[in-house]
Amino acid sequence: MWIERIAEATNWEPLRLDISWSGVEEDLGTALPEDYKKLAETFGKGEFSQFLRVFTVDATKQFDLARIWKKYLEGSPEDGPDPLFKPYQMYRPGRRGLIPWAFGEMECDYFWLASAEEAPASWPIVTQGDPYPWQEVSMSTSKFVYRVLTDPEFEPFSIARLIPEPDFYPMN
Repeated sequence: MWIERIAEATNWEPLRLDISWSGVEEDLGTALPEDYKKLAETFGKGEFSQFLRVFTVDATKQFDLARIWKKYLEGSPEDGPDPLFKPYQMYRPGRRGLIPWAFGEMECDYFWLASAEEAPASWPIVTQGDPYPWQEVSMSTSKFVYRVLTDPEFEPFSIARLIPEPDFYPMN
């Protein structure tokens, strides 16, 4: 439902890509939220409203979720909060932690607070950006993206007042 709303709001014809998620999920040691996977399969690699870039499986590695997560993990302490993401830590298989799924142009980072012990559909979204501190939001990835793009009352996350007609720009 939310993915269809995003497609309608951005005048996007769904791609229906066949993405192999098994390698990413194997690297992570956990499944990913189904609605996120459908979002990536519907839009592919690109940018919403010149603001929000959602990671996916990307052969160019520019927006590859597994590669980006591994980059974050390289500088992250094995135990305890990560100084860059305090009070959180990066996700490691079998533990609870952050998995990056998107970034925004205004120094915004978007993560799931993931745990192999919990169903991916229940993972909260954790985000922080300029000027707001860390916040947790309990909703699906696609609903969050829809509200960022279209709901001017979805503060402090929304870009709807700045960009009243959302769009999607594919990147190859």
